[in-house]
Amino acid sequence: MSKILLLSSLLIALFLQGCATQLPLPEPEKMDQEVFFDTSWRRGVDGSYGEYTERFNPVVKDDGVFFVTRRGAVYKLRQSDGRRLNYFVTDYEPSAGVELNNDLLYFGTYDAKLVAVSLSTKEVVWERSLTSEILSEPTYQNGFLAVQTGDGWLSVLEANTGDTIWRAKEDIPALTVRGTSVPVISGNKVIAGFADGKLKAFSLSQGKELWSYEVGTPKGRYEIERLTDVNGRLVVKGETVYAVAYNGTLSALSVETGKLEWQRSIPSAVGVAVKDDQLVIVNQDSSVIALNALNGTQIWENRELEDRALSEPTFFRDYIAVIDRGGFVFLLDPKSGEKKAFKLADTNQKPGSRMVSNGKQLFILTPDSKVTALSY
Repeated sequence: MSKILLLSSLLIALFLQGCATQLPLPEPEKMDQEVFFDTSWRRGVDGSYGEYTERFNPVVKDDGVFFVTRRGAVYKLRQSDGRRLNYFVTDYEPSAGVELNNDLLYFGTYDAKLVAVSLSTKEVVWERSLTSEILSEPTYQNGFLAVQTGDGWLSVLEANTGDTIWRAKEDIPALTVRGTSVPVISGNKVIAGFADGKLKAFSLSQGKELWSYEVGTPKGRYEIERLTDVNGRLVVKGETVYAVAYNGTLSALSVETGKLEWQRSIPSAVGVAVKDDQLVIVNQDSSVIALNALNGTQIWENRELEDRALSEPTFFRDYIAVIDRGGFVFLLDPKSGEKKAFKLADTNQKPGSRMVSNGKQLFILTPDSKVTALSY
């Protein structure tokens, strides 16, 4: 079989698999819920979040929930009741979510624009053309802005002016999972995951490569088997960075040296959540697994939600929250992994963005142009 025919067959298989996963999910079985898990508020907004809602993150800071819609509408809603505190429409079509730096809010577009807008003046402060589409939000820290583009470039810019400080390129494989990781800034380093399975650390101010580690190593005969993208969200906790590769492994590395601290074979396309000494990950079958974050030993595994296409987990008050592709949010006991409650985020709607908590509420952007806050 020719390589072209083989690749075509694999892509068709992926397409059919994608179609199959769109079959309606059965409702979860009724249960005696441990807490009264309900909707605090729900607000309609100007514009949806497109096909890939999980790219459109909200940012929770002070009293506000900040986000942008595909129409280019910028919002700040009050956390307690969803009241609109700020709103204006730009001329852009954002492709991913936002980052916040005091009065400045940043977002990227499909046509490679990185944009900074002022929340107080409701004007564009600067716009910069990068090398390719921007499929994840940028990261801000200490005057620096880091962003990755779909063609393998990592760019670091001066956050107030948009001037490029340095750029680094990583070659991408012929076949990748669509999307990019969100870089993290830790101290004087910026750490980024790439489509070839590598995790790299660079000097924040100069761009010098400090270390590199293969989180995912290509294995298998076919291109699909060899996918190793580091698209899941990186998490830095203390002196450790946690990264997971598609069809690869979950790795804990030293932020300072890149030395491997521990590693587990748990392939995942979504990021992890870490709180205290516990790490939670959703594998590609949608099993939820809790590990000791210090040494990687397994604490528990919940397989009740397999095949529900769970997105990234998050810690929410006394529980671990996960959301499936049908829009059901489940609360799991962090000690045992048992289901304790569930709630449909928005009636008859697909799942929304990754969930963000302020400690009291759980915020989700849903594809029908709404924002939902859940609480108990």
